[in-house]
Amino acid sequence: MSNVRKLLTGAFGEDFVRFVLNAPDSGDINSIPENAPAEVINLLVSIALDSAQNAFADVNFFAATRLASYVKSEEMSLVHALRKECGGSPLETIEDPGDPVLFLLRQIAQACWPVYLINPTNSLEPSNFFSASPSVIMQHPKGLEAAEAFMRDSSLKALFPPRSEEALDQPMSESAEWIVNIGGSGTRQIMGVMSGLLFDARLRVALSGKVLTFGHLSESLEHSLAALRSLAEGEEVSVPAVIGFSGISLQAGQSIPFTDGVLREPRPTERKLLLHGNGAIGAVYETTYPARIFHVFQSSPESDDWAKPFKKYRARIEESFRSLEYSLDKVRLALVLSSDTDALLAPKEESRTIIDPANLGGSVYWNTGDQTSPNTSIETEKHNALISIYDVIRKKHPESLNIAMKRLLSAVTSRRDSNDALIDALIAWENIFGTRTETTFRVTASLAKILSETPEERVELQRELGKLYQVRSSMVHGAKEPDPDSAAKNRERVIRVAIAALRALYLERPELLSMSPEDRSKRVLLEG
Repeated sequence: MSNVRKLLTGAFGEDFVRFVLNAPDSGDINSIPENAPAEVINLLVSIALDSAQNAFADVNFFAATRLASYVKSEEMSLVHALRKECGGSPLETIEDPGDPVLFLLRQIAQACWPVYLINPTNSLEPSNFFSASPSVIMQHPKGLEAAEAFMRDSSLKALFPPRSEEALDQPMSESAEWIVNIGGSGTRQIMGVMSGLLFDARLRVALSGKVLTFGHLSESLEHSLAALRSLAEGEEVSVPAVIGFSGISLQAGQSIPFTDGVLREPRPTERKLLLHGNGAIGAVYETTYPARIFHVFQSSPESDDWAKPFKKYRARIEESFRSLEYSLDKVRLALVLSSDTDALLAPKEESRTIIDPANLGGSVYWNTGDQTSPNTSIETEKHNALISIYDVIRKKHPESLNIAMKRLLSAVTSRRDSNDALIDALIAWENIFGTRTETTFRVTASLAKILSETPEERVELQRELGKLYQVRSSMVHGAKEPDPDSAAKNRERVIRVAIAALRALYLERPELLSMSPEDRSKRVLLEG
């Protein structure tokens, strides 16, 4: 029996196995009843083995689809029928909340929610087993009724403008083109939207840090449906967004509040559901995204103007993403500028999940490679200083320093090659104090002036910075690149100078921030 337990818990996870076999929620996994019906165990083993041999990239897709299928003779899904065989209690009665769509979706959710206990595949690709829920909607006796209620809803019906009166007779096949500012614009089907609402609710439970139960899923489903209704009415809705960072780490219980979000430790459940199993992630930034559905329409792919609406809104979609990334860059810059002298904080975005009720499974992004720095712990005593520098950046960061911000972040977090990082950091120098003429001297002299106390120290620092500039100039003009040790030292030095210069501007010389780089360097060089 122990080998069977290992097989089942390896395939489905302890939480799911305990639920199906009606075992205690806590204690050793060996507490799973020895007298569980053989037919239940054999069926679970069969599903686990069939799933492992299936051609789907996500092996749990097959298992979730099978286990969530509706058994008419039992008037419940297979997973609930198996639990019933193990002595599980009857399904609870769902009270009518006075909202037909929510009432029907909760009945469907009750049938399939246990499959969300299955451990997602631990890979760097997003799990797709959430898409098993459409099969439940198709088979569930309330599925068609839910689609009909959806199409009668005063708000939701705007998401699927009818092609004709006859189309309303088959609501499960309804579809429309959606243009949204989160990504994934294109064809939506009513069945996919309803199943997307179920998984959206599951992601919200994970984000809340609560244990997954039908009660918690039912509560979250109400919020997911309310968000979709607001989107259908043309409103902008703040939906949850979770960004996973490598290069930094927070210990258990730690969190750092920012104006637009909170930086905290990753939770075990969300590592797989929201962070795509990326083990490099040491901290999570939880924020919101201003979701909006720009346009809903019916069109035929064969028509000449099918792509025209998508092109019309492309710039607005890109601007929405730029706004989020600009906000994230300010958080990341504050972290970099809070680095100690012996360890860099190098926050690099590894994954992003926007919990979007308008998109089946949400909108996801994950990093597939390139430079990842070791995670540096942010000590508790540094939190207040970090928040302070972030507040200055948020309020006073000028567009004239956008290049410096982006290039410094690139040098610190993304560049695998030290010489590439050096070039990025030197561009950051130039954006701080650059000019159209005499660039090298103006930049290095301004940096030396703002970073050194005495004339002698300034002369020495200006000479050193000039030599680092010469390294770049030599490479650009075809000279041999520095050896790896020298390149690594140069990289560290130019990055540290850029950090020190920006820190000095934000914390000591904020009056310089509103100036152009040329005026900024002129002011620094000419003042007493």
